[in-house]
Amino acid sequence: MTAPNNTAEGLIRRYYECVDRQDPAMFNLFHPSIRYKRPGYPVIEGMAEFREFYAARRVIVKGRHAVEALFHSDRQVAVEGRFTGILRDGSRADLTFSDFFDLTEEEGTLLITSRRTYFDDTRV
Repeated sequence: MTAPNNTAEGLIRRYYECVDRQDPAMFNLFHPSIRYKRPGYPVIEGMAEFREFYAARRVIVKGRHAVEALFHSDRQVAVEGRFTGILRDGSRADLTFSDFFDLTEEEGTLLITSRRTYFDDTRV
C-alpha cells in the first residue's frame, strides 16, 4: 500500500517506499534546493547533486528500510529504523539508522528540504 504524502508522516513513509523500489518518483518528494547530510560524504546541496549521489555515489545497491519509530511536528520528522540490503562491494548490511527531515509546503504540497542520516555502521 502506498502512503499518501499530504501529511508529514505520509511524505516520509512514501520516501522510504520509493527509495526501496528505486522509483525515480522519489525525487519529486524533495524541494529543488534539497540539502542532504550523512557521515562520510560532503554535504549534498541541490537536486543535481542529490540525483548524482543516488545514481553514482551511494554505496547501497538495493535494500529495505523498516521504520520502527516515527515522530513528527508540523514541519519536522524524526525516524528510527532498520535497513537491510546489499552494498556495492557485494556485502550485506543489516543496521539501524536515524533520519531527520525538515519540510516545507509549496502550493499545498509538502516537500522535503533537508535530510540528515546517521547509521550504526561506517560502511554505509
